[in-house]
Amino acid sequence: MPSCRSWLLLLVAANAATVFATEESIALSTEQAKRGGIVTAALADMKATGGIRLAAQVVVPPSQIEVIAAPLPVLVASVRVAHGETVKKGQMLARVQGAPLLELQREFAQARSQASLAAESLRRDESLYADGIIPQARLSATRAAERQTALALAEKSQSLHLAGLAEPNVGGSLASGADIRAPFDGVVLEASAQPGQRVDAMTPLFKLGRISTLWAEIQATPAQAAGISVGDEVGVPGCPSGARISVIAPQVDAHDQSMRLRAELPYRVPCVRPNQFVQVDVRPAETSTSYAWRVPAGALTRHLSRTWVFVEVPGGFRPVAVQVLEESAQSSRVAVPVDASERIAIKGIAMLKGVWLGLGAVEP
Repeated sequence: MPSCRSWLLLLVAANAATVFATEESIALSTEQAKRGGIVTAALADMKATGGIRLAAQVVVPPSQIEVIAAPLPVLVASVRVAHGETVKKGQMLARVQGAPLLELQREFAQARSQASLAAESLRRDESLYADGIIPQARLSATRAAERQTALALAEKSQSLHLAGLAEPNVGGSLASGADIRAPFDGVVLEASAQPGQRVDAMTPLFKLGRISTLWAEIQATPAQAAGISVGDEVGVPGCPSGARISVIAPQVDAHDQSMRLRAELPYRVPCVRPNQFVQVDVRPAETSTSYAWRVPAGALTRHLSRTWVFVEVPGGFRPVAVQVLEESAQSSRVAVPVDASERIAIKGIAMLKGVWLGLGAVEP
């Protein structure tokens, strides 16, 4: 067990680390740096020319999604498409059957007959009123009745259209089933309908999406997002150029503390699919990367929740706080607020940090 004296020395060293960790220069001669194994490199040779590789998911914009629901309580007799299939406008998706379909056609035929009788009554009363046989009040009542029956007929006609039924001919037979068809060219995002399933009215059967334009929902850390601006170019492997950042969410996700960025992908060729996970390269504009460099991972050190590099100055080194934009096992893309002509330490960082924190020194 460590003695009380050992614990006291550790506490003094910890306090010294907090006191001496400043941005003042670390006095170190060239010979001392050499003996300490310190190696430097020019920032100009570390220019971050590539983009930031980030994870993204391809999604269909909400404005291009439409849900197709059951028009009435029916039985799903058959399903003709599945999740992920591409469909054309008017293509049959499913066929449904049920007594409510027959009732709807009967109600339409009844409304059509009533509308025809009301129109005939209106023509007769208009003739009688012109001859002075009936008063204005009766003609007004007949006109109101005709308008009501016309509206009822329009309602039933629209209901038939929504149910996928054609208007039955006068005196003709009624259809026992209806076809659910695609209202536009698109892709099946969800297909919840199952053959033999009984569903209630307005139960979702399919979700279709237009794919003229897709979104890439990009996930980034706050530090990575800090170096990205609206309008920056986004590269998707296998896709033609043209995608750009359109939205940067101002808040972080409560679950993983990441930020969401969005890029619009013009769907010229089918290089990506809805719900696909991809790796994208965000290429910030030159104005936002003029101080961005890709430095070796060993050139960075952490202290007091900040990341630092050691910039070479006459007579030693100066610790400079940097912003990490992208981090990997081999290298990191950082924003260093110094001139490109400066040099930074890429080896011997542990020794420099020890001197900086007052925990050690290099022999003169």
